[in-house]
Amino acid sequence: MAYYSNNMLAFCLFVTLLFLSSSAQPNCSDFQFHGKSYDSCSDLRTLNSFIHWNYDLSSGTVDVAFRKSENEHGRWLAWAINPTSTGMVGSQAFVALLRSDGTLEAYTSPINTYGTMLTKGNLSFMVHDVSAQNINGQVIIFAKFELPINGSNINVNHVWQEGPLQDDDTPGIHGLSGDNLRSFGTLDFHSGKTVAVKPNSRSKVKIAHGIINGVSWGMMMPLGVVLARLRYLPLSEYPALWFNLHIYCQTIAYLLGIAGGGLGFFLGRSQSSGGVKHTSHRYIGGALLGLATLQVLAHRLRPEKDHKYRVYWNIYHWCTGYATIIMGVVNCFKGFQMMDVGIWKNAYIAFLASLAFVAAALELLRCYLKVTKGTTTPRVSANSIEDKA
Repeated sequence: MAYYSNNMLAFCLFVTLLFLSSSAQPNCSDFQFHGKSYDSCSDLRTLNSFIHWNYDLSSGTVDVAFRKSENEHGRWLAWAINPTSTGMVGSQAFVALLRSDGTLEAYTSPINTYGTMLTKGNLSFMVHDVSAQNINGQVIIFAKFELPINGSNINVNHVWQEGPLQDDDTPGIHGLSGDNLRSFGTLDFHSGKTVAVKPNSRSKVKIAHGIINGVSWGMMMPLGVVLARLRYLPLSEYPALWFNLHIYCQTIAYLLGIAGGGLGFFLGRSQSSGGVKHTSHRYIGGALLGLATLQVLAHRLRPEKDHKYRVYWNIYHWCTGYATIIMGVVNCFKGFQMMDVGIWKNAYIAFLASLAFVAAALELLRCYLKVTKGTTTPRVSANSIEDKA
């Protein structure tokens, strides 16, 4: 009985602590404004941001307070609605600059083109007031405006963003990964509902592009190089094993790379790219396809082992192959940075470390066999393997 009571007491204590910890999480309604109150609010879930508002149905006027916590000096933040679409172009933004000296400036900025510098300008609807305050380290943009939509279903697309200020206190480009690419959704000022936009078909293509190219250029290409080093093992019964594994692995990687590259070019040419261009990532991907194609073509032009030009072909094969490996790994890390997927990045680093360990072990084995036998382990050339086949 005492054992049962102790267990029940521990369980109740655990539930109580769990409830207290969950209730201690910050909530938009817990914040107190100085001399103002708002009927509705929503936790925007990304960039530590919140939205508070009052809506007057008769006049179609909205009184908004956009709040962001954990701010630093020398930053800008903005909240905007897009009356015409879900994209960046057409957004009508309310901007606040938190300068390095602590001063604040608030203004409006229509976004009519990609690469905007958030310059001052009038919005496409009537704005009655815009200001900003720094309350206990939280920057708040206050705005009162007339919604450009009629009716009781006031459902608008909205976006919020932050970024650094440049030396001349003008807004610089915001982050291009993580929460900076997820800070948008829909907001119904009348019902108070906020909805995060679900991934569209383009997001699914982007995920497929990342997975396919990560497997092909990032994993199978380096794996094929390590498999080629199996020729140092004394496998007299399977002399063609290393060659077949190497060729099959690289061929599959190349075909997958073509498919992933095609998806990448589709994403680059898509008109719904949102204005985010990853130029270096795209150029490296194109160079990878070119180098890999040259490797495939060069395989069919490989001279015999005793041919006088074979040494030049070996140098070409080595340089092109390792350039492809290095560029593929670099581009994978660029992809991880854009998608902000730290857990997969760490797993990929572990995979590369494992391959490096295996390659080092095979190289030590080669050196050991060379010392103990006075020569390298006899190897079967690729040409002779093909001749027997």
